[in-house]
Amino acid sequence: MKFPTILLAAALFTAPATAFADGPKIGPNGGQRTDAGPYHTELVLKGNDVVLYVTDGADKPVDVTGAKAEATILANKQTQKVALEPAGANALKGQANLGGGHDSVKVVTALTMPGQKPVQARFEMGHAGH
Repeated sequence: MKFPTILLAAALFTAPATAFADGPKIGPNGGQRTDAGPYHTELVLKGNDVVLYVTDGADKPVDVTGAKAEATILANKQTQKVALEPAGANALKGQANLGGGHDSVKVVTALTMPGQKPVQARFEMGHAGH
């Protein structure tokens, strides 16, 4: 192999390991945090409550009055959709039927801010509420 080919191969093999080296980021409310378009979103699952917090790129709370959101939750091989309604300040909240503990919970949120196109965020949690 030529040297540039070796460098390219090395970069491809190490990229996935370094991309996930930090693991999930935890937000100020204790939930998993990820980007959704121009926003930062934090998902908190506690009991049957599903809460999505929205901040801007500078981590300042974003007023979610008039926003719409939906969470699609996959837990225990069952999928459910939960409407999230504005619940004050920068939070949208809904109720899911999460039952007991789960080995893995995957959630995709769709957030539509007033006058904006929908943006998605994906979350994968080891156990509901963690």
